[in-house]
Order: sequence, then structure tokens, then C-alpha cells
Amino acid sequence: MILYHGTTHDFTEIDITRGKPFKDFGQGFYATAVYEHARNLALRNRRIEESRSVAMGDKPRLTTYVYIYEFDLRSVDKLNVKRFDSADREWLKFSILNRTNRERQHGYDLVIGPTANDDTRTSIRTVTSAANGAILSDTALDLLLAMLEPDNLPTQYFFGSNIATRFLVFRERSVL
Repeated sequence: MILYHGTTHDFTEIDITRGKPFKDFGQGFYATAVYEHARNLALRNRRIEESRSVAMGDKPRLTTYVYIYEFDLRSVDKLNVKRFDSADREWLKFSILNRTNRERQHGYDLVIGPTANDDTRTSIRTVTSAANGAILSDTALDLLLAMLEPDNLPTQYFFGSNIATRFLVFRERSVL
């Protein structure tokens, strides 16, 4: 399969420690099978990073990239893999724990599952504020899931170890 990674960073080797913390499946390297999703993430990140720079008095013009990798999921049988087939309570709990804690919440090399979008992030914040610490209750999780459109969330591939990233074969990089 082909996987895409959208970013504002130019690199030759994947470094999982350069990933941002507080993401759905933790700090690592993320990819998607949907080119437009990777492209949109790269453009969104560019807007955010340029806005931050302008606020600091800089006026940078960042380049955006989409990296293209070949990935054979059948070859990862020796990795510790977690797969979420849908945006359900288990996926939501897993995402919330990773988004609210800096320390790694799991030992998976590869996690595959739905991508939390901007609506998901906003919904988590809203319900978290109202839940007064009971965010992981079934009632709160069901409320969150009802607020989302889980069928419209694209699948993401999280590479959480250097061993896992070795299964990605670089094909090309496009500049947007």
C-alpha cells in the first residue's frame, strides 16, 4: 500500500522523537493512505506555524511537503500492532489518554485507526471541561462519540518505534 505524510519539514530519515506530543496515538510518525488528508494536514500545519511566527515578529514562508512511502502491512508480524477498526469507546479512551499525557501511554510499535479531526479535539475539550474528571465514563464517551462523525474519519498509521519505521520504503517527496 502507499502511505503519505504531510509536513512543513524537509528530512531524509524518519525520527519518531521529532513528532509532536499529545497526538491521538502518542508521539511518533504518522501517515495516511489518503493523499488529500496528508496534503491538508501539511497546509494546515503551515498556516499554524506561520501564524505563530508572525506573532513573534517573523514573516517566514514555509514550504509544505507530502512524503510518499510504500508499506507492506503483511510484513509487520513481528511488531506489536494495535488496530482500531472504528471510532468506538476503546479508540476514544486510547486517544484521550495519549492527548492528555506527555508520557507514552502504550508499547505498540504500530497503531492503525481513525484520525481525530478538529471537531474531535474540540469535542474532547468540551466534554472534558463538563465532565469534571469523569471523562472516561461510558456516558461521557458515548456523548463524545455522538458528537463526532466517526464514519468520516480517515485511517491513520502511527509508527511508534524505529523498528516500525523500517517497514516504510521512501518513494518520493512532492512540494506543494
